Amino acid sequence: MPKNNIKMKESLTIGALLALNSGFIDSYTFTFHDGRFASFQSGNMLQLGLNLAHGHWSHALIFLWPALAFLGGAMLNQLIKRIRYVNTWQWEEFAVLTEALGIFVTVCLELLHVPTPLTLSLLAICMAIQTDTFTKLNGMTYATTMFTGNLKRLGSTIASYLMNHQPSELEHLKNLSLVILSFIIGAVIASWIGQTLHGWALLLPVLILLIINQTLKRDRIA
Repeated sequence: MPKNNIKMKESLTIGALLALNSGFIDSYTFTFHDGRFASFQSGNMLQLGLNLAHGHWSHALIFLWPALAFLGGAMLNQLIKRIRYVNTWQWEEFAVLTEALGIFVTVCLELLHVPTPLTLSLLAICMAIQTDTFTKLNGMTYATTMFTGNLKRLGSTIASYLMNHQPSELEHLKNLSLVILSFIIGAVIASWIGQTLHGWALLLPVLILLIINQTLKRDRIA
């Protein structure tokens, strides 16, 4: 894999777009699909446990399906990593296109008003692919979804910078802050436009992913 492609994959631009995408999708599913998440499986597992504790067996199951789908998405991405690509494609490009296609299919399913477990499970598969594909931000481990780890890292980075005053730590601090802000912006946008556009709103994540794919492609062939 070309070195410059690795740098682009880890760039702040890509990280911010991915965070915007995941914030949008989790906000959308939480708002319009009974408080469930496509990527934040801790939230789904918490609600599963609470419903089981109160004896709401059938309702508890609706939080199980996206978690199982997320597991399947992570498994699928391992297969994507091992495909032999033509025209010197990188596997990350194919993973992004797979995610974009999955979300586009979800748009169609939403417009057809298919049962929520199907659409939410497909989105969970897509978010698992994204989570497993992009794990570094300028050499620093981070997550494009499920931002608890990013907040923990932000706190430790702030403390480290205050004690050591290293320029690299300040750079990490800025990057993490912008990624977290992008996630919040994505959540706000989904809440705003989802009320009006409903399923059509998910075309925005598709567009974001296509931009990411083209960015990776241009960096590869440069």
